[in-house]
Amino acid sequence: MDLNLEEGFWNATATLLVYGVVSVVVGGGFLMVDLYHKPHWIFRYKIQKDNTKVDPAKLKKLWHNILLNSTVILLPSSVLFYLALKWRGCDLSFSLPGWKEFMFHIMSCILIEEIVFYYSHRMLHTPFFYKYIHKKHHEWTAPISFTAVYAHPFEMLVSNLMSLVLGPLICGSNFITTLLWLALSYAVTLIHHSGYHVPFLPSPEFHDFHHLKFIGNYGVIGVLDRLHDTDKLFRKSRKE
Repeated sequence: MDLNLEEGFWNATATLLVYGVVSVVVGGGFLMVDLYHKPHWIFRYKIQKDNTKVDPAKLKKLWHNILLNSTVILLPSSVLFYLALKWRGCDLSFSLPGWKEFMFHIMSCILIEEIVFYYSHRMLHTPFFYKYIHKKHHEWTAPISFTAVYAHPFEMLVSNLMSLVLGPLICGSNFITTLLWLALSYAVTLIHHSGYHVPFLPSPEFHDFHHLKFIGNYGVIGVLDRLHDTDKLFRKSRKE
């Protein structure tokens, strides 16, 4: 494997830039709503209508955790991800993929994310892992957008990151496809934690229910939850 330091620098930088831009635009947008309660019309779409205030102490703790994970996990992972893509033989140029290949790889990444995240997330709800690892993420029973990345470093690496990066690695995706996949998946994750079911955006109700009840709804799109019947409480609540 011939390494190209300049190529590696720009690929790692592009990966981190996607993380930063999506964080500011999507996560930051919802955070401004939570902090300043504007625009007022959006609150008609609030899922947990009794939980509209953000605790400043919890928010400060959240920022510290995000800084830790960004420095200790995300920064080195962007370099390791480049090396893994290089080893896989992926096209790491910034050339555009064909649309058929692009759609096939994105759909494959969605399926792979569902499998990896569902089973790793369910593992995190076993007594040992929940007590020492995953309980941190569940400090927010009424999540806000940035709680998507509020997690123990182990969870951030093993569950959150692995579910995102395995798809492009398995598929051998073009780098532009990989960047668009990372942007899409991370944006949806932020929306799933936003607490607002805004029209024309993915519904966060499935995952919001998980934070409220601490059990069930372990996946992203719900396919494996339906297969394993771990969404039964959510489906029951929808009928009431």
